[in-house]
Amino acid sequence: MTTTAPAAAPGREKVTDRDRPPAERVPERVDHSRERVRGLDRVWLLVFLAPFLLLYLGFTIWPLIATIYYSFFDWTGIGPIDDFVGIGNYSSILVDPLFWLSVVNTLVFAVLTTVIKLPISLVAAILLTRKWLRGKRFFRTMFFAPLIIPVAMAGMVFTYLLNPSNGALNAILRDLGLVDQGFDVFANRWSALLVLVLVAVWQIFGQYMIYWMAALQNVPEELYEAAAIDGASEWKKLTRITLPMIKPVAVIITLLGLVNAMHVFGLVVTLTAGGPGTSTYVVSYFIYQNAFGAVPFAYGYASAAALLFSVIAFVLVSAQGLAVRRAQRLRKEYGV
Repeated sequence: MTTTAPAAAPGREKVTDRDRPPAERVPERVDHSRERVRGLDRVWLLVFLAPFLLLYLGFTIWPLIATIYYSFFDWTGIGPIDDFVGIGNYSSILVDPLFWLSVVNTLVFAVLTTVIKLPISLVAAILLTRKWLRGKRFFRTMFFAPLIIPVAMAGMVFTYLLNPSNGALNAILRDLGLVDQGFDVFANRWSALLVLVLVAVWQIFGQYMIYWMAALQNVPEELYEAAAIDGASEWKKLTRITLPMIKPVAVIITLLGLVNAMHVFGLVVTLTAGGPGTSTYVVSYFIYQNAFGAVPFAYGYASAAALLFSVIAFVLVSAQGLAVRRAQRLRKEYGV
């Protein structure tokens, strides 16, 4: 004989644990194993981040703080730091014509290298992403190879090539009858700056070509197929699809190009040494010469120059940041 549970009385609802008084509720089981796993995750996260944090603090944050501190002292880099001058270093730099010449040269170098390297590297990237082109690996390797050459070595090689007396360039021009005697490209400010720009473009060209190739690969292939069905030419595909689609990335690449170009130092040391005279000084070389170029060292003065130029660079980068945000809005309009 089987028994059945009595049915609930009409009109009476089933009582759940939530409806019971707190004293009568059954305590929920707590999964302590998950909490232990989360705790271990936090520990391992700190373990893996610790080396980076230590290096970041030691080689970024601490030097920045020390540079700000030194800039308020007339310190030679040796001995006690006790000659406090306040903003005296900054006042001297603001009226130092060599510093402003260095700033102008740095900006000219950054703008010229960016204007030259970005368009030609974009053209190379477009060609190297075409399906009909053969030997892509060879060309990619050839364009990227100069990037692995140390800056100092590249500067020394071009110093020998452009030597006015026995350099290879002057020898070729004399053999072709184009010139009667060798000419010194480093004897004039503007020709020396142009050489710095061209050598820098030659060396960094491959890096920006890779940037452009990455941007081009993110353009949906379906857009090109639809344009081909509509009978669009290659020029229209470039101007109506490719360039608008990569515009947000192009702004970022331009920002990187300008910021990286402002750090020029090695080529100036090996190619021109700031010459002729001091006409090709850049800010990095100006700071180096004040900090280590002459005795007694003007370490506090150099620190102030570095901070002042950092403020100038920050203003320029902030202005470009507005362009980046506008480009991101345009990217959303295109739905990518």
